[in-house]
Amino acid sequence: MSTPTNTHDRDAAVRALLVDTVAHTPRRRRRWRLPTIAGAVVCVLGGAAAGGAITAAANPDPAAIAAQNRAALVVGGAGPSYLEVVGTPVGRVGSANETITVGRAPSGADTFTWIATCRTGGELTERRSGVVWSTSSCEAGSTTSDTYSAKAIAGREIRISADRDLGWTLSYGWLRTPPMPGASAAQEQAMDDGVVTRSEYLAAFDRFQGCMTARGASLGRIPTSSLFVTYGGPDEYALDWCIASEFDAVDTAWQVEHPAPSGADEGTWGFQRYDPAADPRYAG
Repeated sequence: MSTPTNTHDRDAAVRALLVDTVAHTPRRRRRWRLPTIAGAVVCVLGGAAAGGAITAAANPDPAAIAAQNRAALVVGGAGPSYLEVVGTPVGRVGSANETITVGRAPSGADTFTWIATCRTGGELTERRSGVVWSTSSCEAGSTTSDTYSAKAIAGREIRISADRDLGWTLSYGWLRTPPMPGASAAQEQAMDDGVVTRSEYLAAFDRFQGCMTARGASLGRIPTSSLFVTYGGPDEYALDWCIASEFDAVDTAWQVEHPAPSGADEGTWGFQRYDPAADPRYAG
C-alpha cells in the first residue's frame, strides 16, 4: 500500500484531472480507493515520444524473453474481461531504476496499463516532475498495477525507482474499451460547484443502482451508512457503464474530499460509519 506525500498538491492535481480521467478510464471500482492517477503506483509521468511506441532498452536474457512472451497475457488480464489488447504489449525485467517512454496511443486504443511484479523485496518510489509522489513497499511475488486514459498518459514517461536492487518484472501496453456513456446530467450537476455533499453522494449511488437494475444486473441491497459505499457486481460491462453514467465522478470527488488522515490504516479507511457531525462542510 502506498504512502502518498505532498497531500495538498496531490489532491489539487486529482481534482484538476478528475473529469477527464473518470470519463476515459474504465476500471472495476475498488471500494474506497482513489482513481488511477492517485493510486498505489510506482510510476511518474514526464517526457514524450511519438508514433504510439513504448520503448525501453533491449535485454535479451532468458528472463526478459519469458517476460515478453507473457506480456500480452498479463496486459489482457489486467482489467475487465471486455477490454481488448491493441498492438504488442511489452514485457521487461530489471532492478533498481527504469524509465519507459510512452508514445501516442495507437488507433483505437483508449487505455494504457502496466503491471509490475516484484521478484525480490524492497521499496518502490514514484516521482512526478522530480517530486516524490508516493512510496510503496513491495514484497517478493506481490503485484501492483494501474491504468490511465490514453489522453492522460500518451507522450509521457513512466519511471520506476527501486531501492536495494529490488528486482521486478513489468508488463505494459494499450487496451481498447467498448463505448461507455458520458456523465449524466444529474452527475454533472452534482459536480458543478466543485463540492460533493453527502446527499449528492448518496443520490448518485441511488441512480447507479437504478441503472444497474434497468440493465438486468441489480446490485441488490447495499448498506449506505459507511463513509464510502462498497459494492460489486456480476456484470463487468454493466457495472462500468452505470458507474460512468451515474456515479464515478461524484464517488471520486467524495473520496478526494475525505482522504485517510496521517497514520490511518488505508486498508480499512472508509469502512467506518459516516458521522455528519464530524463532517460539517460536506454533510449537507
